Amino acid sequence: MSACVSSWKVVQTELDPSSYGRLKLLADRKAQPIKAVLREAVQELLAREEGTVDDEPFFGLVGSARKLKGRDWSQRKAWRS
Repeated sequence: MSACVSSWKVVQTELDPSSYGRLKLLADRKAQPIKAVLREAVQELLAREEGTVDDEPFFGLVGSARKLKGRDWSQRKAWRS
């Protein structure tokens, strides 16, 4: 194994024989390695599902503190109690 650290992450999973056969057929049809087809599928899934994350109320809070930029919270007594 090389000493340099890769920025890529490796994902490993199991597929049933039928799914693997269909995946292999698709990869052969596209003339791409299986990992390229899987990478494309994951990217498409994430792009599709990220739209639903925007609808979650919790994620509306993330980044909302940026609106408060420039305020010094250490001087606000209400936040100390």
